[in-house]
Amino acid sequence: MSTIKMHSAKFALGAVLVAAMNVAVAQAPAAAETCASCHNDNGVTTDSSIPTIAGVGGFFLENQFAIFAEGARPCAADAFGDNAADDHCALVSGLSEDDRMALAEYYGEMSYAPFEQEFDAALAEQGASIHAESCDRCHTSSGTEPFDDAGILAGQPIPYLIEQFKHYKAAERWQPESMAEVMAPLDEDQMKALANFYAREGQ
Repeated sequence: MSTIKMHSAKFALGAVLVAAMNVAVAQAPAAAETCASCHNDNGVTTDSSIPTIAGVGGFFLENQFAIFAEGARPCAADAFGDNAADDHCALVSGLSEDDRMALAEYYGEMSYAPFEQEFDAALAEQGASIHAESCDRCHTSSGTEPFDDAGILAGQPIPYLIEQFKHYKAAERWQPESMAEVMAPLDEDQMKALANFYAREGQ
């Protein structure tokens, strides 16, 4: 999706210019107030159906905003849990490109914190094998690296991860072709294993 790639390029350029000018993000963008109603002021989730967005990578967040704006991932509230905005696509579409970039930079510079949860050790071991074979190429260091531009998977809530895996498998959420090839054959047990692996790696 060319628009999504263009957003990453624009974000990268913006980040370089900001660094060169030695400008720091001081205050939350106005739009962050809406995000905080679900993701909290610090961008760290306390709800198993909602992801942490703090520290997951500015490029990744900017791309997700573009994906929402284009309706290329599920947007309805029931795709996110009881506390989610009624329609994420409409919410993001109402923001200017500058607003989206400001939000991505703001949350991208925050510190990531894993969701506190228990995991199944046996499932996590199975998930480790799936990750090593199919996911590590893009989600390096067991899904802990924000500079992959693929988001942080380690430490995200298990129920949220499983729900997103289902969206990917059903081709309801935009993904690179290489990822689609990996997600399509996964069954629910393998998804649970992967989610438990990422929960373990976030400890």
